[in-house]
Amino acid sequence: MKKNKIHFLLILLIISIGYSQQKKTKILLVGDSTTIGNMPREVNPEGPHLEQMIEQLAVVEGLPELEVINAGKGGETAKRLLGSKHYEEKIATVKDVDIIFLRMGINDSFKCKDLKAEFPVQMKALIKQLQKDHPKAVLYLATITSFMSPEKCVEVNDLIYQVGKDEQLDVLDIFTPYNNYLIANGRNSLNVRQCYLDKIPEKYHEWLKPHVYYRKGWGNKPDGYVVKVNDMSLDPIFGHLKEWYYDRHPNSTGYNLIAYETVKFLKEKE
Repeated sequence: MKKNKIHFLLILLIISIGYSQQKKTKILLVGDSTTIGNMPREVNPEGPHLEQMIEQLAVVEGLPELEVINAGKGGETAKRLLGSKHYEEKIATVKDVDIIFLRMGINDSFKCKDLKAEFPVQMKALIKQLQKDHPKAVLYLATITSFMSPEKCVEVNDLIYQVGKDEQLDVLDIFTPYNNYLIANGRNSLNVRQCYLDKIPEKYHEWLKPHVYYRKGWGNKPDGYVVKVNDMSLDPIFGHLKEWYYDRHPNSTGYNLIAYETVKFLKEKE
């Protein structure tokens, strides 16, 4: 009798371990700096960040448990990503991917000489490679955030929709809810604040030390100390400075919106 009881308990243990180890749905996020979210990670390392918010909101919505891998990288374009070291190490090598979200277009719009001619071709080449490396994954495209002028964003997003139509891929619309939120809550409600320290009156410098970071130059920007803020909390003090709102990358509120729209999209696909 004692042996039978032990045997029964072992069976229960094995079953419970099996349930706990059930395969999660693995999602791979591929994109640029508006996917990876460098500043929120820098000023708030513990998060939660985009991939964690998607996982958590999926639980709330009753979706299967997710494992979300964020393979975004700042400055990336469809052309540059294809064949890059980042692609080979962080994207191609990920095993057992179930779903891929591909969001490109912002940097492409700056770097393509002829966006309408070049971007769709480069996106289709990237899509083909992703499908080759992850043949079992369902691939979705996504529209860009409200990063440039509304007209430029519409131009890029129209091309994304056309690529989706050509490749028979569904498109997650991030732009519309993102832009609607900005209209309702203010043009700068979803972006980070990043301003060179020397643009801010010196009397605030000591007080601002917790928000000051040294940043290597990027683009045509020089090296220097910058104030980085992930929300609107210092807007009443520095919002009059034109440089205060230059950075259009999402803050954590923006990423929470992206996470929510992603989970809503997945829920609709059930």
